[in-house]
Amino acid sequence: MIRIVKKQRVPTIFGQIKSRRENYDDLVSEEKDAMKQVLLEEQGYKCAYCMSNISMSNSTIEHYIPRKGTNGDMSLSLDYRNLFAVCDTTRGCPEEEQTCDVKKGDKLLHIDPRLQEHIDTIYYDRSGYIRSSFSSGTDNFDDDLNQILNLNSHQLLNNRVSAWKTLMQRMNKKKDKTWTADFIHKYIEKLSSADDRTAYSGFLVYLLKQRV
Repeated sequence: MIRIVKKQRVPTIFGQIKSRRENYDDLVSEEKDAMKQVLLEEQGYKCAYCMSNISMSNSTIEHYIPRKGTNGDMSLSLDYRNLFAVCDTTRGCPEEEQTCDVKKGDKLLHIDPRLQEHIDTIYYDRSGYIRSSFSSGTDNFDDDLNQILNLNSHQLLNNRVSAWKTLMQRMNKKKDKTWTADFIHKYIEKLSSADDRTAYSGFLVYLLKQRV
C-alpha cells in the first residue's frame, strides 16, 4: 500500500462533474474516464492498495467509503477525497485470487492510505508478505490487508519478490562495489517520489531502508 496524497484544492474536473451530477451512478463513461485520469496521475499509475501498475484500461474508481450496501454513503460518491484509482485485473477470478477493490466490495476499511501514520504501521518480510503493527479491538489493520483486500495473495507475493529482484539487478549494474548509504538513499528518494511509476514501490522502499 502507498500513501495517497490528495490535493488541497479539488481538481477542476471533479468540481465540474459534481455541479451537474447528483451521484456517481449518474455519470457517463466519459466523465468517469476524466476523473480516473486525474486519480491515475496523482498516484503515479499505481493501485492505491496493492501498488501494481495500472492504466486506464485495467483500473477502476474505488470509493473508500462505499457508495452502496450497509456501510454505504452515496453522498460521498463524487467526493474527490473519497476516491482512488485501483486495479481491476482480478475481476472474474476465483474469490481466493481476488484482490483490492474487487475483493473489498462494499466493506469498510480501518486502514486509510491517505494517512501517513497508517502507512507507517506497514511492514514486510522478504517473501513479500505485508503486515501491520497496529491492532486495537476491531480496528485491526491486518484484517484489512489480508481478509478484505487480500494483499497477500500468491500472485501479489510473487510480483513483489520479482520486483525486488529486478531492482537488485538494476542497482548492481549501477554500483559494482559495496553499496553506500548515500547510494541506497538515492534509490529510496526516487522510489518515494510522487512521479515514480515503479510497481510495488512501498515494498521496495521498505527493504532498501533495512539495508541503510
